[in-house]
Amino acid sequence: MKRSYLRRSQKPLKRSYLKRKPIGLGGSKLPRRGSKLRIKGISDASQDKREIQALLRQLVILRDGGCWMRHYSEAGSCGGRRNDGTIIYQAEHLHTRANSASYADSRLVVCICVHHHIHWKPQHSARYNELARDFIGEKRSKLWAAVQADRSPHKIDWKIAIIGLNQELKALSAIE
Repeated sequence: MKRSYLRRSQKPLKRSYLKRKPIGLGGSKLPRRGSKLRIKGISDASQDKREIQALLRQLVILRDGGCWMRHYSEAGSCGGRRNDGTIIYQAEHLHTRANSASYADSRLVVCICVHHHIHWKPQHSARYNELARDFIGEKRSKLWAAVQADRSPHKIDWKIAIIGLNQELKALSAIE
């Protein structure tokens, strides 16, 4: 026998979609349906970081003369070409870019082709790190270890970092 007389009668729950108010009118911070999401930030810091990345890429291409893994036969040949046949080079941070202390430090960035960066590195990460330590030398390897051990937050003035990278790029261009 059911004991329904013990339960209170409940109204069925009404299922409805969340209604969003337009952004800026006290509603949610979510974009409207159908609107495109912004991929690149528009703040001064995000623009400065994009400029730093561009400067680092130019700097490491000049300094390393191309993909640093071309010196190691076990890694295979370089790959990832544009439509005109030139190899695409990228600036690869040895330590994560999330660490502001090493974000604009060119000593912890190397030039690498797309093939080695996207395919070879994830498959052979331990060997990649060994070869990278061999390539950058003892002094930069110690810096890399120190940055990995440092867990404290750092506040960086991105404008000063840009000025320093521009000076470093000019000095390297004058040598070559």
